[in-house]
Amino acid sequence: MSSIVAIVGQPNVGKSSIFNDLTGSNAALVANFSGLTRDRQYGKALRSSAILIDTGGISESSSDLSRDVLHQTELAINESDIIFFVVDVKLGLTSLDKDISKKLRKTNKSIYLIINKVDNSNEEALSNEFIELGFKNTFLTSSAHNQGIGLLKDLLSQVSPTEDLSSEDEKSLTVALLGRPNVGKSTLTNLLSGQERVLVSEKSGTTRDSIKVQIEVDGMDIDLIDTAGVRKKSSIVEETERFSVSQSVTAIKKSDVVIHLVDSEEPMVDQDMHLLGLILSIGRPVILGFNKIDLLNDKQVEELEETIKRKLEFASFINIHLMSAKLNKNIKALLPLVLEAFRSSKKDLGTSLLNKILSEAIEKSQPPLVGRFRPKLRYVHQGGKNPPKLIVHGNNMKGLKKSYKKYIENYFRESLKLISTPLFIDFVDSSNPYEGRTNKLSEKQKRKRKRVIKKNKKK
Repeated sequence: MSSIVAIVGQPNVGKSSIFNDLTGSNAALVANFSGLTRDRQYGKALRSSAILIDTGGISESSSDLSRDVLHQTELAINESDIIFFVVDVKLGLTSLDKDISKKLRKTNKSIYLIINKVDNSNEEALSNEFIELGFKNTFLTSSAHNQGIGLLKDLLSQVSPTEDLSSEDEKSLTVALLGRPNVGKSTLTNLLSGQERVLVSEKSGTTRDSIKVQIEVDGMDIDLIDTAGVRKKSSIVEETERFSVSQSVTAIKKSDVVIHLVDSEEPMVDQDMHLLGLILSIGRPVILGFNKIDLLNDKQVEELEETIKRKLEFASFINIHLMSAKLNKNIKALLPLVLEAFRSSKKDLGTSLLNKILSEAIEKSQPPLVGRFRPKLRYVHQGGKNPPKLIVHGNNMKGLKKSYKKYIENYFRESLKLISTPLFIDFVDSSNPYEGRTNKLSEKQKRKRKRVIKKNKKK
């Protein structure tokens, strides 16, 4: 099962750099939601099934912004299984570091102290003062020089190894129904299966176990998993429900597609955005179903559409479906959207086609200059499916602007007609085959070199 890892600490200690190193520059889709995730980002770790949360810096400031960031950091700590506590060796041990460590100890979670910006042996010696914090698990890192990052990657692969749980059978797929409690998941399950398989009640939290129902659509066998409502960990009191949340997160990983149900009367609240971020970080295609549309009048439907457009601008590729499970309204069109998203995520993308699209994208808009040099995107190939992953090779990829990476992603998505599925793109610097190799002169070349040097000295 995936472990959730929160990266916390003061501002400017290198949390985001460590987050980017562990997830890969573009290996994981990062959901940065305004309002919900100010300085709170989600990403999937490389070589691991762990989900990382990059939080805002905890400061002593009393401003409204600082309070918002602190609130988001506390939410990340509550929902995490493991905490990476990052400190700055150049700042030294501060009183704020001590205060943060005391708060973290009260969580009774696995805490790893990461002493960052250890760029030389002198700073390695200075790291000894952090022994006072009393954490057994300590790592010395330098994100600027990529030192110690490999040890953190090894740690994540040990505590949360990679899993391939999605279906490999093109004739069957697993669909997880996900959402907050009482949004209508069980009603929709019964409607799609054509039988009363799941208990339906006005009371939230009725479904305590993940229940699997088998149906068939257009010759495709579908395992429909009705999960328990996922709510914030801080609001989970009963041990039974805590286990249900664990099952729901596992269901996302096992699924090929996720139907994320949202209550149209309370659309895209913080927890909905958080769940969507987790789904996309894990890399599953998702359909957003806005249920209980029958409870809204025409004006409220217009307001709902405006809210969706505003809050989901960062993920405009997701299919939105307005429906009413209670009245069986727009239900028939839901599963075809699921099949469309599944096929998009499983597409075989030919290398010649990908390189043609890349050439077109570069011809329309070249990468911006980085200093005196312009990054060169040379060729691209497919690196995986469900979610689709592309690997772009070139020179000076580290200098590629985020805005240009987003442009390339959107261009590929539009050209390949990828619908409702995340698309991960790795930008990789091509290696120099002659790097590190010395040019060994032959005996003849050595004699000639001596003659040239001797001749130049005479001049």
